[in-house]
Amino acid sequence: MNLRRSVLNTLKRLPEPRDEAAIRAALATRDLVLGRRPVSRVLKADPSPMVRRPTGLANVPSLPESLEWQLPQGITGSGHKVRSLYETGEGGGQVYDIALLEQLNEEYKDRRLVPSPPSYSDTALAESAKRRVRWVHDMVGLTGQRTLEIGCGNGFEVWALAHNLDCDAHGVDVTHYRPWDQLAGEKVHFECADLAVQSPYPANSFDRVISFTVWEHVTHPYAMLKATYDLLKPGGMAWIRANLHAGPQASHRYRDIYFPWPHLLFTDAVVREWDVACGRRPIGHAWVNRLSWLHYEFYADQLGFEIAHRAFTETPIDEDFYTRFEDVLGRYPRADLRRDYFLLVLRKPVKS
Repeated sequence: MNLRRSVLNTLKRLPEPRDEAAIRAALATRDLVLGRRPVSRVLKADPSPMVRRPTGLANVPSLPESLEWQLPQGITGSGHKVRSLYETGEGGGQVYDIALLEQLNEEYKDRRLVPSPPSYSDTALAESAKRRVRWVHDMVGLTGQRTLEIGCGNGFEVWALAHNLDCDAHGVDVTHYRPWDQLAGEKVHFECADLAVQSPYPANSFDRVISFTVWEHVTHPYAMLKATYDLLKPGGMAWIRANLHAGPQASHRYRDIYFPWPHLLFTDAVVREWDVACGRRPIGHAWVNRLSWLHYEFYADQLGFEIAHRAFTETPIDEDFYTRFEDVLGRYPRADLRRDYFLLVLRKPVKS
């Protein structure tokens, strides 16, 4: 892993204009490290800043500038549709308005996507923290570890880490919550900060980093993963569970909206309008970044993490519902539509 990253970084640092022989040597070394079969590469200048010629393809001769290129003559009506089998955007197909939202809610009121949403009471949050901390400990071991929770919310998990597992426990969030002042202590520490912008902690500070259903709300998830990598000690592990954008529950409105994928079917404006019509504050959908699992996997690899474990919490697709609204849902991979949450355990490599 380290050798591979070193080769790729060396290739990126070659000065401009990059010598073709040096590039060929670097690419050959990378292929050797990755165990790839050597591919004949022809390196040419990009035809334009927006079009890059892929490497590894056959050398196709360019068309001569002297070629007499024929153009169609006498054509009129460009852009005028005579007939269309498929319409996208406003004005085509199903109308996704308040009336449809209310109709679907009525249909699903006895078979809700989340029949028993979790409580936000102090007692329920403390019990949830107990289950969460035990869950993470059974996977990566937390006893006595210097541990950081990213997106710690009210801070019950941080308190549980310190008082039950003897951790030097730290929590960070972009919002300062009232319980922090009551829970803070000798081994319980809280910081209000955005790690994606600036970290209050020195590099290589933590043995473990944990995060529960927060990453989907992070506006710069790659930067946050980079901060996580930097904060972990070599050999340290990050345990991350997060919601995925195309999953059935990603709107976070399942207490009020009972059917799956409302955020994919209805705009935020429609849901806000519905909130007002129901006498509620116009909340709309929860803001969730649009990353798929493949984005997270790619980011982890780019940063040099080792993926120690990955798993998904899935909800079976309601096939009748899917067929009914395939004009929208059919634009997403079915695997993404099933995946509500991912669980990812990352390890920062020990440098050789």
